[in-house]
Amino acid sequence: MSLNRLRWLILGLLCASTVINYIDRLALAVLLPQLRQELGITSAQYGEITTAFMVAYTLAQVAGGMVIDRLGTRTGFLLFVAAWSLAASGHALASSATLLLFLRFLLGLSEAGNWPAGGKAIAEWFPQHRRAFAMGVFDGGSALGAILAQPVVAMLALRFGWRSAFLLTGALGLLWLAGWWVVYRRPEAHPWLSESERRIVRAETSAASNAARRGLFADLKPIVRSRQLWALMLTRLLATPVWWFYAFWLPDLLAREHGFSLKEIGLFGWIPFLTVDLGKLGGGALSDRLLASGYSATWARKSVMALGAFCMISAIQVNTAQSAAVALGWISVATFGFGLWSANILALHADIFSSRSMATAVGCTGTAASLGGAIFTFLTGRIVQVSGYATMFWITAAVTAMALMSLIFALGKVQPVRLAEVTEQ
Repeated sequence: MSLNRLRWLILGLLCASTVINYIDRLALAVLLPQLRQELGITSAQYGEITTAFMVAYTLAQVAGGMVIDRLGTRTGFLLFVAAWSLAASGHALASSATLLLFLRFLLGLSEAGNWPAGGKAIAEWFPQHRRAFAMGVFDGGSALGAILAQPVVAMLALRFGWRSAFLLTGALGLLWLAGWWVVYRRPEAHPWLSESERRIVRAETSAASNAARRGLFADLKPIVRSRQLWALMLTRLLATPVWWFYAFWLPDLLAREHGFSLKEIGLFGWIPFLTVDLGKLGGGALSDRLLASGYSATWARKSVMALGAFCMISAIQVNTAQSAAVALGWISVATFGFGLWSANILALHADIFSSRSMATAVGCTGTAASLGGAIFTFLTGRIVQVSGYATMFWITAAVTAMALMSLIFALGKVQPVRLAEVTEQ
């Protein structure tokens, strides 16, 4: 198999892991209108349940990234996917809001490994000028998973019951494990490549090849001392909760504000997640094109992200929408904007950090993103129960504007962090 075909196969597996991750993650959101009736879950309780997921997700980000750097991408990724698949299937046993909260905590701990592992795999296999598009495909699986979650989970629940929906969607990850174990190796040691193809990628992955021997905490200190890491953490802390708002609350929004049934959520609730996927693919390809045309990484990434931020802010138009179709249209514009933003925030990590420390860096910024998501999700439950969804669209616009300011002024010029140089400072 040629190097290029193998890269596409690996990228397909990475996208599939994110698809499965999001189907398992969003199954609860799709089933919430039904669980409100059967288990008596309130908006405040649902906010607490999703907050438990986000807290666990936050706690596991850095540790998960370091574990993956230590064990290697192949083994580390396999362990995390196996764990979250079992946790997702366990939701079928839920009989109360308290048990759901515990199961969501376990799911959050294990699903946190997806992005550090996927980011590390891309840094190992793809050169810089192709990473944003690769990140867009990998991260785009979140939107594809969200698209599929709406009709698939709704169909399974309507036909077999909501417990079977959790059980069957949770089993998807167990099927993925076999493909990953067969296909993935480090580029310089992959048996499907010729020696000449291994030489092509050896220079790109030589730093990563020594990661495991350096020890679990070897690269954490110099990474944490990087100003760019803290700027990325602040930016993700502010912007990522906007995505969590749509991912966790859109089905409930459609049901409460526009009277959608479970069947109608399955038929139409996927549309905003399709547009975020288009945004991720388009945003990654556009910034890569700008980079290949001679523009700096600073300009290529930030200009596309600024466009995405303005699209996200436009969601305040939902508050004056005269119909469900118009409201869904403005939400779709906002999620398209988040797609532009998301592909490039991940590409910035690959621009700044080496493949050796990529998973740890993504874990650090993912911790900030999850912390922001946990706080935002908890407050959303309280605000929605008291005043409905209108206030939330103004809040999402405000935090998006703050994230854009952080991107422009706190991050500054995009420059690679060289671990040896940072250590000597």
